[in-house]
Amino acid sequence: MIACTCCQDGIIIRYDARTEAKPAFAFGWINETLSELAPKLSESVVFCYPDKDYKSLIPEKGREIRLCKTDESTGKEEVIFHARIGIEAVIQPPTNPLPQPPAKPYCLITVANSFELGLVGIMLADGQGTDKGRRFLTRNKVRFPFGWECIEIFPFPNKNHWKPEYASIWAENDILASVVTAQFREQQFHNLDPKAAARAEYEKLLFAYKQLLDSEPEREETLQSFLKKYPALLCPTHIRVKPKLQLGKNVTDFIFQESTCDYLLVELERSTEQLFLKNGDTSYRLNHARNQITDWRRYIADNVHTVQQELDLPGISGSPRAIIVIGRSHSLNETNRRKLIALEDESPKTKIMTYDDVFESAKAVVENLLGPLWLQAGKTEVYYLPN
Repeated sequence: MIACTCCQDGIIIRYDARTEAKPAFAFGWINETLSELAPKLSESVVFCYPDKDYKSLIPEKGREIRLCKTDESTGKEEVIFHARIGIEAVIQPPTNPLPQPPAKPYCLITVANSFELGLVGIMLADGQGTDKGRRFLTRNKVRFPFGWECIEIFPFPNKNHWKPEYASIWAENDILASVVTAQFREQQFHNLDPKAAARAEYEKLLFAYKQLLDSEPEREETLQSFLKKYPALLCPTHIRVKPKLQLGKNVTDFIFQESTCDYLLVELERSTEQLFLKNGDTSYRLNHARNQITDWRRYIADNVHTVQQELDLPGISGSPRAIIVIGRSHSLNETNRRKLIALEDESPKTKIMTYDDVFESAKAVVENLLGPLWLQAGKTEVYYLPN
């Protein structure tokens, strides 16, 4: 809905959130001034004053904003910062002459219900990372729970401006100006940290992968399909990937060709499988996966020329490296981890990983190239600042 309110010394247009298919329009007159009416229509966000010698009303009547920190273990919140905010303007003509029709009337202030909260901090080492004292800026887009989307205030009204045939020109110019301003602002942030956009994409990818894992999919094909779409999670250095390749009677999950012309065989088991039994013995599914790798290698070694030519795997050796991905890390204790190392010592070219290990490995690769990731940041944008 669009509400146009005329008062003693100007016009205030309030654009409300759209709730109907066809926008409604309301027009009215109130015997008040812009100074009196602006705080009411803007829900104590916009304040206008008749001259420069004013006393700010924001400390008393402005909207309050609070920044809290939450203890994840107890859920207890602590307010670490609070303030009242608002936007102030003095009702005075511009230094240049007022615009004439059909140009848009002089607009004292335009306020959209879209704000940004920026915080600057320093990332301190926690004993695990390599970054010490890295400065960063977080950027949060905030929409306050107001009924309006935008407020415009027009002092010094001239009835010759307000004609319907001018509206389309004003709207087009406003849209173009808004787009250019937004692009310029985004470019400024990009210049601060050119890697921020790439980091954000990998944060989304890794977060989606972790969510899929935590959903505990029953079918290994669910994770296989995800990893087929994003194979770099399994092998960041690959130049080609072949999913579901037939090797004799068996079918692989993936075969990667790496940039060094080495090959990597991948066997996927379900993320819900256990790697070890309660007595400490390796589980049936883990033994099955190890046997699969042995069968693949035996077939390749016995048919190396056929595999290289007919399966388009040039240069593959009779004993390529392999990884088995199975289960979750939380199912392993320290004894299990030591036994995995022993199993890998027995077969040095075969690596056994959990799906969480895949996550941590991919995350480490990205962080080494682009900087630390903020996977729980939600819609917060993070930029690392030059030291």
